[in-house]
Amino acid sequence: MKIYSQGDQAIVVSIEKEVSKDLTEDLLALKNYLVEKNYPFITEIVPTESDMMICYDARDMIKHHHIISPFLYMKALMQSVQLEIKHEDKSTTAVEIPVIYGGTFGPDLDTLLAHYKMDMDKFIKLHTKPTYFVSMMGYSPGFPYLTGMTKRLFVNHTGGKKSFIPAGSVIIEGKKTGITTTDTYGDWLVIGYTPVRLFNPDQTEFTKLKLGDNVTFNPTTKEALDLGGFKPCQL
Repeated sequence: MKIYSQGDQAIVVSIEKEVSKDLTEDLLALKNYLVEKNYPFITEIVPTESDMMICYDARDMIKHHHIISPFLYMKALMQSVQLEIKHEDKSTTAVEIPVIYGGTFGPDLDTLLAHYKMDMDKFIKLHTKPTYFVSMMGYSPGFPYLTGMTKRLFVNHTGGKKSFIPAGSVIIEGKKTGITTTDTYGDWLVIGYTPVRLFNPDQTEFTKLKLGDNVTFNPTTKEALDLGGFKPCQL
């Protein structure tokens, strides 16, 4: 584990392990511990795939808590809490996401099939077999980066051109798959579409998925779903 400063009011705890479900749970356990302790000078906690940034109010620490060096205090605090972290038993139930693969809904899939040298049925079996987990949230509100994809589907390239990508697009990027939560414009490889709304600002729980959640994909057809106002990808 490494602990280092990120500017004058943030500290980063980096766990030097391969991205995994256990690593994500380590970071969530540390975050939950800090939230429960409710330190008044911690202003934000931002976990990523392999580390976590803890922002703090250095002025408040010096002025109201008589802490001479906020960074050294935070570093010592992070080192001291590691042994206190206890993982909670969590349900292994996965959120099932229905996906329409290929065609208008996954315009990059045919090119990927040629790259992989496999047919559609084989691809769908490989993509839907794993139980993924949300290893990071980012890019847009509620956007899940899903780890667990079979190595056979890893890619080292993006789409040839940037295009409109609607919310609900299932994409592949490198070693991960993901689901767009808002309409966007980019060069992600779009393999399918789901009408499941992962981000809804009108609800109290405005994201359907959270860090550490398990996710599975279920192949389906457009006739079986309410497409939710689907807008196809376009240049």
